[in-house]
Amino acid sequence: MAQEFYMWIVFGLTFLTMILYSLDKIRMEIISLFSIVVLLLIFQNSPILGVSSGGAININLLLQGFANPALIALMSLLVIGHGLLVTGALEDIAVWLSGDKGKNTLYKFYGIMILVFILSATLNNTPIIIMFIPIIIALSKQMDVSSRSILIPLSYVSILGGMTTLIGSSTNLLVSGTTSTLMGRELGFFEFTDQGIILAFVGFIYAIFVLPKILERKNRGTVEDNKDDFESGRIYLVEIAINPENPLIGKKFVSGILSDIKDIAVNVILRDGEKILPPFEDIEIMSGDKIVLEITKNQLTEKIKSNDKIFSSIDDDNFSSERGVLIEASVTPRSFFIGRNLTQTNFEAETNCKIIGIKNDKKFIRNLPRYQRMEAGHILLIKGEEENIKNLRGKKEIFPIEWSAIYLPAKQFILRSRIIFAFTVLSAATGLLNITVAALLGVILMLLTNVLTIRDAISALDAKIFLLVASSIMLSVALQETGGALYIADLLKDLLINYSIVTVLSLFFIFIAIITNFLSNNATAVLFAPIAINLANDFNIQPEPFIYCLIFAANCSFATPIGYKTNLLVMGPGNYQFKDYLTSGIPLVLLIWLSYTIMISFLGY
Repeated sequence: MAQEFYMWIVFGLTFLTMILYSLDKIRMEIISLFSIVVLLLIFQNSPILGVSSGGAININLLLQGFANPALIALMSLLVIGHGLLVTGALEDIAVWLSGDKGKNTLYKFYGIMILVFILSATLNNTPIIIMFIPIIIALSKQMDVSSRSILIPLSYVSILGGMTTLIGSSTNLLVSGTTSTLMGRELGFFEFTDQGIILAFVGFIYAIFVLPKILERKNRGTVEDNKDDFESGRIYLVEIAINPENPLIGKKFVSGILSDIKDIAVNVILRDGEKILPPFEDIEIMSGDKIVLEITKNQLTEKIKSNDKIFSSIDDDNFSSERGVLIEASVTPRSFFIGRNLTQTNFEAETNCKIIGIKNDKKFIRNLPRYQRMEAGHILLIKGEEENIKNLRGKKEIFPIEWSAIYLPAKQFILRSRIIFAFTVLSAATGLLNITVAALLGVILMLLTNVLTIRDAISALDAKIFLLVASSIMLSVALQETGGALYIADLLKDLLINYSIVTVLSLFFIFIAIITNFLSNNATAVLFAPIAINLANDFNIQPEPFIYCLIFAANCSFATPIGYKTNLLVMGPGNYQFKDYLTSGIPLVLLIWLSYTIMISFLGY
């Protein structure tokens, strides 16, 4: 009786937690913490024994979720992905894959999605998504779409690819392992591939052709809001030198705009000591020109990070930066700088930092920024090594604005980060190392080789994802140990016993597809594998149809971020909310369910 009471308490808490997630009125971290605390309070002195463990359901049992290997692997992979980000290790690959704007870029998007689909059929999905997230983000910029519109599709494509082979997903392997003794054999590598490809193809069409358009339309308001915030930032006057390799050479202004930098205003062009002022109609850029741009710090940072050759003169200095930083600084009221221009100070020689921009104060300065006389309160944009930037705090001439610091790629560590990443992926994909061990070792190597600092590693850890996964694991454990999971399974068996096999398979599919989005897909697979075998026995047929049904349905983890780890991986970079997965994933779950029902009705099961 006591066990049943606790079971319904856990049911209620699970339902309440999911409702709060979906409403998106309270921060996800707070909801997750609420769920964790309530579970700990409920079971701190519980008198019942667990159904699965046979031991007492206590705090120690529940807190094991925080040491779950999947959670540790996920957090470690986030750190490794951050290592690739801070070094810019994938930027050149992203540039090559993204190409120029236009139809070719769209085709490359389709090609990347096909590649992810194929790789996911034979490799662990997690490192694949880690690798392709920055590439997809770079590609979205070339396509002039929000990354929010194509990151969820990226996750979905990897999940769809994983349902086509035995090793495509850990879920598939768990089902095979759980049912092997009951069936007397293990599933073959391509045993369910024919059915899996049909379902995956339907989902693939939705994920790459339909869903991006829906998300782009849905997120248009968000994108525009972000754009407004972006454009409201400080605008700096920044000089770029047109060297012989600069892509702007030979380009002409059209209606006063250069197409290559159409979002950035040109202030003045200096050529052979002469000034060329707006409008720049039919002016052709020549080698040796100096161009003064009006650009925000964020825009400039993106150009430097992406190795944009147009801005190579800004990044071409003598600083051997281990951790390059851009920071804003204000000229103090008693500064030596007041009344002088940059050429009249010895700032760069003394600090080994470079002033690359001066805030545009709307006085229509028509000269190089380094010749502008500075005043108290002028905002400077400064570039330098992390240690040298820190030393600016002691300078009385300027006051660094600490929160404005942006870290640039540590490009000399690119090779190290790539080797460590490749080692992590290959060792996990080939089975040489467990994914958790490989990921942790990758983090340690990145720290030992100075690719990442301790601060970098900590900043990569996403508290929202950590608490979300931990709380969902705790709820899953509580459901299993209180008998809630078995209660659902038995109820399902009683409800389906009087229907035709096709109807039973269809209803079994949609039920599993719902459950897998709230429990982990692996837990769902393990829990319902014996039920699938029992249902097959009840209908006096071979167990394979029910096993295949379970595999396909358990992989339909599209509707929540906790459904599958790749959904969590794209959550942060895409700035998604819980409801984004509901609106994107529910149609896909229903589509695959209908496709499955039609397939077994006409092609057999």
